[in-house]
This record gives sequence, structure tokens and C-alpha cells, in this order.
Amino acid sequence: MSKYYTGDEIGSGSAKNFFDNAQNLDYWSNSTTLDSFKDRLGNSRKTLNGMQKQFVTQLTQQATTFKAQISQEDNDWRQQAQTQLLAAIAQRQAAASAITAAIQASGYQVLGNYAAGMTVTAYNQVIIANGVQYKPGPNIVLPYTLTGDSATDLKYFVSAGSGVLATDLSKPTGAGQLGTLSGGTVAQALSYFVTPEQFGAVGDGVADDTGAVQAAIDYAITHKIMAVYGGRHYATSSPVEIANVGVQGLTVRLLGLKALSTFIKPTEVDASTGLSKDVALSLWNAPALVKVGDDASNIANIELWVDYLDGGGITNGVNNYGFGYSLSHIHLGYATNCIQVIGTGNHTWPNASMRVTGHYWTGNGFGIILENGTGTNSPIVESWKIEVLFMAANRYAGVMFRKSGHYAQIRGDFDFNGQYFSILQLSAYTNLDNLVGQKNVYLTNGTTACEFMFYYTYRGSYYIVLREDKNVSAVGGAGSSYTAGQVLTTSFDSTVSLTVGAVNVCRDNASGTNYFDILMDFEGSAFAKLHFDCGYLSEIKGGAQHTCNIQYMNSFNALTNSNNGLAVGNSGSAMSFHNLAISDSPWLTTNSAFVNLDRYLYMKWRRTVGEQFLSTVTNSSSVYTNIFTLSEQSTDKIADEGTMFFVTINSNYGSMATFILRIKGTGITVTQPTDTDGAFEYRFIQAESGFTMQLRQESQASMNFLTNIVRIG
Repeated sequence: MSKYYTGDEIGSGSAKNFFDNAQNLDYWSNSTTLDSFKDRLGNSRKTLNGMQKQFVTQLTQQATTFKAQISQEDNDWRQQAQTQLLAAIAQRQAAASAITAAIQASGYQVLGNYAAGMTVTAYNQVIIANGVQYKPGPNIVLPYTLTGDSATDLKYFVSAGSGVLATDLSKPTGAGQLGTLSGGTVAQALSYFVTPEQFGAVGDGVADDTGAVQAAIDYAITHKIMAVYGGRHYATSSPVEIANVGVQGLTVRLLGLKALSTFIKPTEVDASTGLSKDVALSLWNAPALVKVGDDASNIANIELWVDYLDGGGITNGVNNYGFGYSLSHIHLGYATNCIQVIGTGNHTWPNASMRVTGHYWTGNGFGIILENGTGTNSPIVESWKIEVLFMAANRYAGVMFRKSGHYAQIRGDFDFNGQYFSILQLSAYTNLDNLVGQKNVYLTNGTTACEFMFYYTYRGSYYIVLREDKNVSAVGGAGSSYTAGQVLTTSFDSTVSLTVGAVNVCRDNASGTNYFDILMDFEGSAFAKLHFDCGYLSEIKGGAQHTCNIQYMNSFNALTNSNNGLAVGNSGSAMSFHNLAISDSPWLTTNSAFVNLDRYLYMKWRRTVGEQFLSTVTNSSSVYTNIFTLSEQSTDKIADEGTMFFVTINSNYGSMATFILRIKGTGITVTQPTDTDGAFEYRFIQAESGFTMQLRQESQASMNFLTNIVRIG
């Protein structure tokens, strides 16, 4: 039989002996040998199966190990390739950034037309080949000298194309390269304004834009640019100042301006240390969103326009300071959450002839407080023109005049203001004048202390105005903290004592519609001289109204119009005249039938004159001189009565007489003269038109007689 396996393949030992012996046929004749062979063959098969399984297991393990090794090497290669790629990208980006930075820093420089020997030393240098601009690419190594072979050189360059133009246009001077239809450049057309965004403003009403808005204003003033226009809402943490503009002119117009909660706090100088310290916010020390003024000169010819202004409850809108401002225009469209929308009194120079306009001011403390500043240069505020379409629901008042603002002109509508005021009529007072002109002075009834604003006299009574910290309206409010009979004192001056006689708050009239829209503190001043020309206005409170021209309307008082206190009412059939400084009752009423004086006719040292006749009568014992002729009158008759006259005769020699004459038709009744002193004689003779009185005298060569005739019935 053939041999199928070699000894090397099978191995050695029992298996090898088995195959060697198998070639000897005699070997198989013995059954024992055959059984032994079978056993050995079975064992060999088992051995082979074990070896096969072990081989397969080893091969599988080797394949798994190899696969894992290949995968790891693949991952390592991929990571290395990715790292190298990112490094290359970063390098390219760094190179591009460097190029961009260089371009932005200095702009492109044109070296000239392509030529051999030209050396490019910077990434912002440009060469021109065949009319196309080329700039260094990211793979070029600088400096690079052109060979003269454009195919060799230009592969290291890229077309500059619009990049040069884009770079140039992005520069501050870029607008100077754009033309306009009418000629000139865009830069010239836009040279009259700057914006806060040019100086970094965000304009979202949240980010602090104080520095950007201030920088825009300062830039416009320094470079004599006409305007600052901001078309977004700007939040600030400290006042924006308009200063050092003189009279050169400036317009600042912002869509919105609001105070951040971090807005600077009011401060004052500590007398003991000389250092500035924070103080509590009050009506009189609030910082402003905008400060106008400087210590160089009085600013004029400016226009400040803010469409939406929000003081955040912690600032004023606009304050003056230093020399302040005059002859300018402030427009605040919608103003809210201000202590005062416009505050004055911080100036040292006259601030006059201002125009203030607006659309809707609401939710503030005061709309405007006009008060003089301090110093020796007459820091008045006068002749302001105030025209806000509607000042409504401000806690204290729309406008308050503090012994200043003479010649002001006020227009617009007012309503719902003053609901945080109590106005107290005094029944007794001691040292009230000690409070005049004071600020931050509080009066107390022992329970509640409120700030004293001012006092005034009206129709013979004294009134004080107190600022409360709550709505005290008769309708919808808590009511006044004070009642009649209470005595008010103050820690400011222990000698002051005020007794409350009556209390007045908003909405305490019959219709619940009266509000304190305008306050006038002019007590002690010679006059007020204000002109009001308003649509709807509820009430003006304060003194010196009788020196003003007041024209307005409301729903509960027909007597709102007056000129120097004279008000005229008209029912359509009767006209009445009122002196509002004294009473609402008319002193004169007229209709088609009569003139009615509500009081007596006071002539002081003047006489009552009717028809007068001056006659000279010469001495005569028989001749009479005609003096006058009287007849019955048909006017002012009620029944068929006659007409009565009161006649007085006076002379230059002391002689006199009084008569009462009654004439009816052709009849006459004459009372006897009260005294003729025997100096003259009279008589009545019937004439064609009535009765003629005649005189005769014999005591003097001539006498003058003055006859006065007054009809009395």
C-alpha cells in the first residue's frame, strides 16, 4: 500500500511506528496486533483532532491580533494626517491673518507694472500685469524678486481684484472714493453727522453705551460737525454731557436714552474731609441723563432731541450746570420714570429764551421745575416756551415755577397730575416766612412728615403745599395725611407753627375731576407774568395768577380764562365780569336791559356827573338868565310815571342850592332849594320843549353858576 504522509508530517512515536509496521502484512495476521492497531489509530485521530483545534485557535488569535494591529496603525495614521492637515490649515490661516492685518493696517501699495528685478517685500504690495492687480499669495516667501518670466512668478501671486477696492472702502477714508449723483463724494455728503455706532455703541438698551454716545458728541463738537444721529436705544450709567460747544451749533438726536440701574448716585462734598460722598436721592439732587453746560460760556444754538427718554426712577432727564444754556431747543418725545424731566437751578448764568417741546410726558415726578440758579450773574430762567402735547399722570405736577420763569409761555394739554400733593389752608401760622426758599424741609403733625414745597396767598388766605410719598387723591387714593385742626412743626426751625384749617387734594370737587397740573410759587415776588394757552388743563395752584394771562378749558369750571385776574363769563344772554383774585362771584353783569353792579359804585373823591351847564349871570334886579331846559323823558319807563331829576347849583361866591324836579307832560313839581343864601333867585317857565330854569342875582357884578343835573327816576 502507498504511504500518504511522511514522518515529518505525521511526527514520530507511535504514529510513525504504526505506519512503518503497516507495510508488513504479517504484522496484521495477529488479531491482538489488529486490536492494538485500532486502539492506536483511534488515539492518533484524537491527537490529530486536538492538534487541528489548537491550530485553528492559534490562527484565529493571530488574525484577531493582526486585525487590531492594522486598525490601530490605520487610526494612528489618520490622526497624524488630521493633525498635519489642521496644522497646515492653521498655518495658512495665520498667514492669511497676517496678510489681512498688514492690509488693514496700511492698505495696498501699488509697486508698479510687472518687471524683472522688482522686489516684493510685504503682503500689502501689489504689482500690475496685463492690467490686472496681483498681490502676494500665502505660499510666497518674502522678499521675492521678480524674474521677468510671468509664468514662473505669477503662480506665487493671486489676483487682488476687488480686494483692493474693498480694503480701501473699509477705511475711514473709503467713502471719499464713492461718488454721488449731484457730484462730490459720499464722504462729503455724509460729513455733517456722526453716529454713536461709529464709536462702538451697541444700541440695544441693555449694554452700557455711555462712552460711545459721549465720544460721538465730543467728536462732533471738536470737528465742528453739524449733528450726532443715533437711531437706536442707548443705555447709560452716567450723564452724557454737551459742553464746550459755545454758539457754533449742534444737533444731538437719539431714538432712545435710558438710565441703567447702575447709574451714578448723587454725591456731595464732605465738609470734614473735603472728599465726595454718596448721599440719599432726593427731589433736588438727582443726576441727569444729559447735562448741558460748562464753565466757559453760555451754550446757545443747540438742539437736543430724544424720542424716548427713561430715567429709570433714579435720574432727571436734562439738567443745566455751569453757565448752562439759552436760545436752544430741547425736544423729549416720550418721557417717563424721571424725577424731573427737565431740571434747572444748577446754573450760574441767565438761561433764557428756551424752547421745550414733547409729545407725552407721564409717570414722572415733575415735568419741569423752573427755578433760578445761584451766583452774582443773575442766573435767571425766563421767557421759556414750553409746548408738550400732553403732560399727564405725573406724581407732582406738569410744570412748577419757583419764583422764576417770568414771561414763560405754556401750551399743550395737562391732566391727572399732582395726586401726591396735599394743599392745606392755614387757620393760624407763626414764622411761616422762615420756610420760604428752603429745600428738603419736612413738616410733621407728629405722625407723618412730608416735604414743604412752598406757600402762597389766595383770596386773603394762606396755603401750604406738601409733597406726600403716596397717592392722596380723594378718589382712588389714600387721602391726605393731614386733617383740619392739626398743628404742624418742623425740626428745621422750632419757632415755626402752622395750624391746618382745611385740606385740599386732587379729585375732591363735586365731579371728582380736579387735578393740580401747574404750581406757581411766586410769594414775595413782584409778579409772575406767565402766558398760558392750553387746551385741557385741570387746575393751576399758587399765587400771583392775577398778573398772568391764562387761557385754558376744563370740564368743571367755566371761569378758566383770565387776563390779570379779570375773567369774563357769558351765558348767551348775560355777560359777567369777575375778579378771580377776590372771588368767583361777578362784580358786574350786563344784558340787553341793564348793567348790574354787584357791589356799590365807589367813586372815592370823584363826583357823579350828569348834564352840566356853566352860566355867567350879571347883576340885575329884573332880568333872568336861561340856565337849562328839561322835559319828561320816555326812556327807562316801567309805568306811566313822570321823570325825576336831581339838580345842584353851585357858584363862585359860596351860594348853592339843590332841587328835585319832577316833570310829567306839561306839569312840573319843584322842591324848594335847600339853601340859596339869598344870593340869587330862580324860576321855571314853560317852554316849547319843556321847562326852562332861569336865574337872577343882585349881589355881585357877575356870578358864575355850575348846574349839574342827574336823572334819578
